Amino acid sequence: SFTEPRFLDRNIAAGFDLFHKDVNSLSSSGFKSRKTGGSLRLGVPLSENVWVHTNYTLSYDDLYEVSDLASNAVRQAAGDYLTSAVGAAISYDTRNHPRSPTRGLYFQLASDFAGVGGDVQYVRLLGEGRGYYPITEKVTFVGRAIAGHIGGWGGQDVRLLDLFYKGGETIRGFDKSGLGPRDTATGDALGGQSFWAATAEVRFP
Repeated sequence: SFTEPRFLDRNIAAGFDLFHKDVNSLSSSGFKSRKTGGSLRLGVPLSENVWVHTNYTLSYDDLYEVSDLASNAVRQAAGDYLTSAVGAAISYDTRNHPRSPTRGLYFQLASDFAGVGGDVQYVRLLGEGRGYYPITEKVTFVGRAIAGHIGGWGGQDVRLLDLFYKGGETIRGFDKSGLGPRDTATGDALGGQSFWAATAEVRFP
């Protein structure tokens, strides 16, 4: 990833990302997957704490090496496809530090529209809110609420790889893909079209 915070000598953040992810989900969903591509990003401030971001992403997605015991839904989803998507987000940020905050608020609402070319068509909405409150100099209370929904358009269903798979990164203590719908016969996690979660925790060194 690369970001130029003063693009064209203006208060505009412009950047790009290149990525290649190879994920082994055999233990939780009965398949492996690859995602390779890149994105272009542009961010513009509306005020000191409010930013608007836009992006374009092109990615090649592949669901492969399906287990012989995998769910029928997984076997039917095997194969590759191209995703071309544009997105926009608005964020409000009053945190005292972007990486290790101890005080402040952060809210973001984001949307992605896939179908600008490519093989898939979906609309995805994501929202997140976080609050940080210092209990002592080194102990911080953190509250967070997140939610998302994805739906196909133009008569197309959402592909298995584009669904939400949530686990320990969403709520501590859960296995990878430990939250959400599963095949009752095989136990494979199949992803969901909607999710929401709220957590509260105390962070300390």
